[in-house]
Amino acid sequence: MVDNNSASEKESSRVFLAAFPNEILQKKLTQQAVELHTTCGGRIIKTRHIHLTLLFLGNVDICRIDILRETMRKISAQKFELELNKISYWKHNQIIFAEAEHYPNELFLLVESLRNSLTEAGFLFDKRHYKPHITLIKKASHPITSQLMKPILWHINEWHLVQSKPGQKGIDYISLAHWPLK
Repeated sequence: MVDNNSASEKESSRVFLAAFPNEILQKKLTQQAVELHTTCGGRIIKTRHIHLTLLFLGNVDICRIDILRETMRKISAQKFELELNKISYWKHNQIIFAEAEHYPNELFLLVESLRNSLTEAGFLFDKRHYKPHITLIKKASHPITSQLMKPILWHINEWHLVQSKPGQKGIDYISLAHWPLK
């Protein structure tokens, strides 16, 4: 677990950086999940929660959120497109996800810029190798083999700082800030 707190007693927010598709694309991806659910079981991701994680930071002190916003505001990166055309399964965490056969360099440049800026500002984050994917189903009870899906073209033109917060009906995602891609 990544911990950006200097003392465990301080109030913190669990945050990550992500891109969210528009509602139409989120509904298309949810429909894909519903179709797969009959085969693989598990828990379908809420439509409004479907996203592409760029970087997971974990717990960040509330008093450092403004510094985080200011650090992210300085990022300059290009817009890009993803053609989601494949469904896959990761056994180690039992998720069914949508992915692209080919990812644009702009995505990896954005992630690298985020990592560099966060490192310079003294933030901790998940440093595992970046594997872009859009989770559709968690805790799948039956694996599926990789399969092609009808391509979904996603124009990514902004990204968000998101808080993952427990709510009355499970986890809520709250956008704390967002920035355009150029």
